[in-house]
Amino acid sequence: MSNKDLFIEGYLSKIASSFSITKNAAFEVFSIAAVLDRSFQDIYDDTIIRGDRDGGIDGVYFQEQGDYFIMHVFQCKQSKSLKQNEIDKFRNDFKDIFIYGNQIGKPNTGDLEPKINEYKHLSSAGYIIEPRLYFLYNGENNNPNYSGNIQTYKAYHDVDQNFEIWDSNAIYSKISSLIKAQNRRSETRFVFNPENSNIALRDNQAIYSYSIQNVRATNFRIKAHQLCQLMDQELSNNSTYDFLFSENIRGYLGMRARANQKMFQTIDDPNDAIYFPFLNNGITIICEKLTLPNGPQNNKYVIPTINPVIVNGLQTTRVIYTKYKEDPRKVRDIFLNIRLYETDDPDLIDKITDATNTQTPINFRDKVSNKDFNSWTKELFEINDIAYITKRGETFYNTLSKAGNESISSNTIIKYWYATFYEKPEIAKNSIASVLETIFDATNSSNNSLNKLFDGNKNSPLYKQFLISYKIYKKVQQEKINRRTQSQFIPYADELLAYGTYKNLESNLPLVDQASELEEAYNRAYTIVDTIVKDDITIHKNANKTFSFPAYFKRPKSKVDYNNKAGIIEEEDLVSKLLLKF
Repeated sequence: MSNKDLFIEGYLSKIASSFSITKNAAFEVFSIAAVLDRSFQDIYDDTIIRGDRDGGIDGVYFQEQGDYFIMHVFQCKQSKSLKQNEIDKFRNDFKDIFIYGNQIGKPNTGDLEPKINEYKHLSSAGYIIEPRLYFLYNGENNNPNYSGNIQTYKAYHDVDQNFEIWDSNAIYSKISSLIKAQNRRSETRFVFNPENSNIALRDNQAIYSYSIQNVRATNFRIKAHQLCQLMDQELSNNSTYDFLFSENIRGYLGMRARANQKMFQTIDDPNDAIYFPFLNNGITIICEKLTLPNGPQNNKYVIPTINPVIVNGLQTTRVIYTKYKEDPRKVRDIFLNIRLYETDDPDLIDKITDATNTQTPINFRDKVSNKDFNSWTKELFEINDIAYITKRGETFYNTLSKAGNESISSNTIIKYWYATFYEKPEIAKNSIASVLETIFDATNSSNNSLNKLFDGNKNSPLYKQFLISYKIYKKVQQEKINRRTQSQFIPYADELLAYGTYKNLESNLPLVDQASELEEAYNRAYTIVDTIVKDDITIHKNANKTFSFPAYFKRPKSKVDYNNKAGIIEEEDLVSKLLLKF
């Protein structure tokens, strides 16, 4: 048995034991977690489709991207063979159910209904949804015992068309890169060679440089080949691009982004390619150290750097590198403008990243992950045998290091703290990006009302609040499994049920550790939610309007209805109360 098989079997056994599920279901959790880089708990709670009525789809995850959503759709097979008929069925099932609205009346989709309703809600709310389909299987594309695998893979795998096939080697490779990303970056030393001016022939005019306080900066123009060489060198040094793009706001958007399509077209058109520096905003790079030359050497400038990081220009870099890998000659006549800064100040890096990106910043997970409050939270959770995952790759780096431990992502804890202690379940339900942006702002400004909770002070009451939020979250998830056949609203109401449970325990929060008290608090919240949902359904029927579960729980009205029914009066100074807790 290979190391790959040993590791995968170890993960599957651990997951099957942790969640009391079969090996097949464990492979679903494991493989989807690898693709999405999310914790096993998160995948089990809100991505995999439980039950036999899944419509032929094993998992769905809606990834918020600010102004649109990526819809990740999965079919997972614990099989050594890659079967064309299974792939065809998966693709057709997705189209029939989501794209065409199940016009043919496909049966056995009851367990998939929450995802279908979420898709309908996002569509009616005006969001663009970009589907990405993944067929994951525990075999190998190049296995000689299954000679049909490679032909099927070549016939169907097409990243540009948003359909990907991952075999066990691809999954293992992804895990390896995630684990690698947990270790310190192997030093990358790269020398930039700026192009001289072709106007002022008596003066090189290759660079201009300056400093502001202790930050040095230089701007120049390079051949696109140099950027591709940086990519090659980083991959050679670290087996991943994660470090090179570690401060980037968005991942690579591929051909679905109109700007990227136009870049491809520009590169392919010789008449436009020479104007690339005029048509592109260039690349912004931060490095730990740069050496500025006093003058040219052999009529050329050289700028050595240590550990460069591209903070703006990922799309440009990846488009050019894609063309370069097809044929280096395709980018031969492409030039780029470079802005290069030397700094290790994390606050300044954040400001430069935000200022140089015109897109809505949405990846606050990585930005928040290094904040001091997360370090103290991680310590408290580990004392309680819970792996608290803050960074990319930690799911596979340390989740299995303790026998019998649980795991949860920082995103989930922050989200449910926001829904419970911060008493905003509708916002927690509606936009994790908004939640994380709020927390990020709180860590960076002493004038922010939440700063005293999130400033990293070891005596902050936040850490105990997080632990209680987790215990309430676990109760809500357990009850969702137990009651999923009892009521229609249960798959949609996690955040409001957590809020209600918290409010029922608020006067004596240590009761969260008493199973009977937690059960009673949850039951009271469940009864109220059941009542207000039925009331709102009746209101919609009387007005001849369609009721939507996702829409209801994302609107402030859901919390207002709950508070009115429960007799809750909102606090005028909630933050001051939170600072006094514990």
